[in-house]
Amino acid sequence: MNARRAGLVIFLAALAATLLAGAGVLARPQTTLPQTILDLNRDNRLEPAPSEGYVVRDDLGQALQGREKRRQELIFFAQMTDLHVVDEESPLRVEYLDRLGDPFTSAYRPQEGLSSQVLDEMVRQLRNTVSPVTQRQIELAMTTGDNSDNTQLNEARWFIDALDGGNQINPNSGVEGTCGTTPDGSIYDGVRGGNEYYEPDRSPGAETGNDDEDGPGYSPNQAENEREAQRSNAVRDFPNLFEDMNKPFQTLGLGVPWYGIFGNHDGLVQGNEPRNQALEQIATGCVKVTGLSSEDETRLRALAQGGLTPQESMTADTILLEAMENTTANPTPDLSTVVPRDDRRKPLRKIEYIQEHFKTTGRPVGHGFTAQNLATGQGYYSFRPKPGLRFIVLDTMAENGGSDGNIEDAQFHWLHRELQAAEANRELVMVFAHHSLETISNPPASQFPPGDQGGDPSPVVHYGETPFGERAPTPCTLSDPAAEPTPDETLKCLFLRHPSVISFVVGHEHDNRIRPVERREGAGHTAGGFWQIVTASHIDWPQQSRVLDLVDNRDGNLSIIGTIVDHAAPPEPGGAPAPSSGTGQTREAVDRLASISRELSYNDPDANNGEDGRSDRRGGRDDRNVELIVRNPYAAP
Repeated sequence: MNARRAGLVIFLAALAATLLAGAGVLARPQTTLPQTILDLNRDNRLEPAPSEGYVVRDDLGQALQGREKRRQELIFFAQMTDLHVVDEESPLRVEYLDRLGDPFTSAYRPQEGLSSQVLDEMVRQLRNTVSPVTQRQIELAMTTGDNSDNTQLNEARWFIDALDGGNQINPNSGVEGTCGTTPDGSIYDGVRGGNEYYEPDRSPGAETGNDDEDGPGYSPNQAENEREAQRSNAVRDFPNLFEDMNKPFQTLGLGVPWYGIFGNHDGLVQGNEPRNQALEQIATGCVKVTGLSSEDETRLRALAQGGLTPQESMTADTILLEAMENTTANPTPDLSTVVPRDDRRKPLRKIEYIQEHFKTTGRPVGHGFTAQNLATGQGYYSFRPKPGLRFIVLDTMAENGGSDGNIEDAQFHWLHRELQAAEANRELVMVFAHHSLETISNPPASQFPPGDQGGDPSPVVHYGETPFGERAPTPCTLSDPAAEPTPDETLKCLFLRHPSVISFVVGHEHDNRIRPVERREGAGHTAGGFWQIVTASHIDWPQQSRVLDLVDNRDGNLSIIGTIVDHAAPPEPGGAPAPSSGTGQTREAVDRLASISRELSYNDPDANNGEDGRSDRRGGRDDRNVELIVRNPYAAP
């Protein structure tokens, strides 16, 4: 942010007071405007933190005086992204990769089994959040992908049922007694302890810095973590946590329309692999792979030296897939274990994933997906939430595999026609997708075996702004909105020649990040452009969402007012868990579990929490509570 814009940082005390006045129905403030959550005293425990006012960013328009009094609200809605609702007991999990270090560390998180409780607490918070402009509640919610973690049926049902509400979620999986297992009274069959993973029940030797149960970085002893993992964290014990997090609970639901969007984890196994019958057999089978041969570990470590290129990442995934298939077919005690099986762990084809959105008690039926989506397995669509406003949803998942995205040619041309229609109707356009411009870079060619998940594995794709393997963005050569796209046109270039586009709202990066994209370099105030809005995830620190007000300042400019939301669970988990009721976990128990998840996410030895030389996924001040000014494309010059 330059010096001139830095002078526009404002703290809206009046708005904060208004929000506090309306927050009586919740124990926690509705947004981070009056109060957020941080580790203020660096003791690895979280507490209430001071308010965060708005930063006014006028890169793409003019912040004219008196606009607060002139404003007209166009829409107020929520963005939820990267929910990563996880079946942490599934044989498709690859937690053992975590020991290899970067870039494999997202394979295991100590808090991942608490994802359904975090989602429920975020739903409750958003249901009660009101607009800082109008004091009205959210009108709808957009979920920008990676709603499930491993494209499994049970994960998809858990997140749909949580958003719909009025359902009981049972986060446990695995049918006890199957696969020759003997029911033992325990409902948790995932990884724990063993001097490799987090063990919440006990940490023997932690007092002396010789914890021989928790893995490196997961001890409650900070000095031991500094020695073993070079992190100044302390992961305290929560006895019986793994059992408690797998008990059922009742959901409330958003109570407003919500819309689904494909992320790479919603259509690809582990967010990378095209699903196939072999992977389905692993997911619904009796063998859980727990390690790799020394040969395969050596090959993966060699690939990862200095970080994985996209091509090396595909090679690594191929090695991993072959190892999983071989170990599952020929299980050995040192590399695998027998677990109860569960048919609900089936990884879904794209059409099947879309079909689940039609099995709903929420609104609208299909949650944005249409009969056309059901027929094609493609997840792009559009709708008009209000007169004069069009929401366009893209499907950026790369069907051939890979964690980053691309847009096949047919969808790109459809998008062009949608933008033309919007401009003919003088509609403002907000575009939604999972991947950012920078991460829509996946090539159509893939080293993965062909999958059977459906969709459009087209050999002709478009990128966000920079093609695979190149450093410089592709120059924009077209300017006429009527011109048909060329094969090498990027999404950024298409947006820039269509003045209706004012924002691109995405996830995938697990960070809060906001970027202005000028329609004409150096002429943002007069020529406008669009804002790329990236929001953090539920699975990683800081476990936040964002609410967005779109307002017409009626002075030739629009404002997108973005406000960050912490979920409703308290900063401090407190003492012993509340007892279960006849319908499962009590509300107090779910509150506590979600609070534990946030604390664990902050203390995860792989967390980007702003400590130990790491970046902070919260982003900077100008990535969180913001007023984004953009020129109204339909205003008189």
